[in-house]
Amino acid sequence: MPCFICVPKITKALQQSDTIINKNQRKFLIQKKPQPPDLRAQIKLQKSGQPIRPILNNRNAPGYKISKVLVKKLNNAINLKNHYTVKDSITLANEQIKINIYENHRMVTFDIKVLYVNIPIGQTLEIANNLIMENNIEQEKNTDKPTLDTILKQNYFAFDDNIYQPEKGISMGSPITNIIAEIFLQDLETNT
Repeated sequence: MPCFICVPKITKALQQSDTIINKNQRKFLIQKKPQPPDLRAQIKLQKSGQPIRPILNNRNAPGYKISKVLVKKLNNAINLKNHYTVKDSITLANEQIKINIYENHRMVTFDIKVLYVNIPIGQTLEIANNLIMENNIEQEKNTDKPTLDTILKQNYFAFDDNIYQPEKGISMGSPITNIIAEIFLQDLETNT
């Protein structure tokens, strides 16, 4: 999906989101010279065979700035409990120091293989919408499913002078993907 197609969709979504985005703010949320996200790779040194982690550089993507605004809105509207997550490895190490570990204890970690590309966008949008309604925050009730949907569907990238659009999931590298993954995973943990 080339940028010249995405910008009108994002502009339309912004125009329809009067309740969450100030009219004066809109002009700053549209990229002046949008570029498709480009594919980068990080080697997963901790994994055997050292596979790559595909990451998209979204800084110049049409939906980058609005994604940052939506993350703030979602964080205000949804109370994620984060029972089973840690912010980073330093936090994890600090938390582990506080635990009394005995000889018969074992530590287990779980990794979700190819998480981001397998997150169901429609289902996650419904979960987010339900969480917003549960919290009953009037000004955030319109944390704008149409705008969020539009941004999440901007899942495409450039590689080797070609544009690719995966059929499902979200891409790493967008400001919004972490909270979307967390919304889905916490719902999965709670309801499984």
